[in-house]
Amino acid sequence: MSGSTDSSANVTQQLTTFDEARDRFLVAFAQAPDEALPFVPPGDEYAIGVLPIHMLDPITRYMTVFDQITAGGFGLVDRAGDPAALAWEAERHAHSVATRPTGAERSGMLRDLAAAHQRVVERFSALDTATFTRQGPVIYPGSADPYPTSAQDILGWLTDHYDEHTAQMGQLLDQWHAQSGQ
Repeated sequence: MSGSTDSSANVTQQLTTFDEARDRFLVAFAQAPDEALPFVPPGDEYAIGVLPIHMLDPITRYMTVFDQITAGGFGLVDRAGDPAALAWEAERHAHSVATRPTGAERSGMLRDLAAAHQRVVERFSALDTATFTRQGPVIYPGSADPYPTSAQDILGWLTDHYDEHTAQMGQLLDQWHAQSGQ
């Protein structure tokens, strides 16, 4: 993501980039036939069809983080010391590992992802540039040190996450084709 944040047009451009990353992910995910959705590639934890759920979890997590940052006046947020946050992370991971989606579940998963994505767009598009770029210290699980976090940072991480899994989809489908013979 660009480091330049001198106008609301930049916020708008970053939201457009976020939308475009989502769109690329959706195009890649649409290439997966329903039969491929429950496939778990060797050495992986998640079925191909879990990717929309996997995309949803960081959106939920980081929007909660941003809400905590703003509610606390951009003071310290300690996610590592929050038993509820840690329990949520563990539950979501276990759910994703255990889930083997079918084609019948595809539209619901994509609807949930679309709603979460839209919440990010609505929340962040309402911010002025100063608030969008203002960082608050967050201690994330696995670290003892606070990490400066802003809406701009979160949007960049979520955009990168879409792009990471867009690139991965082709590899996963190649593995499915090789194992299934389809």
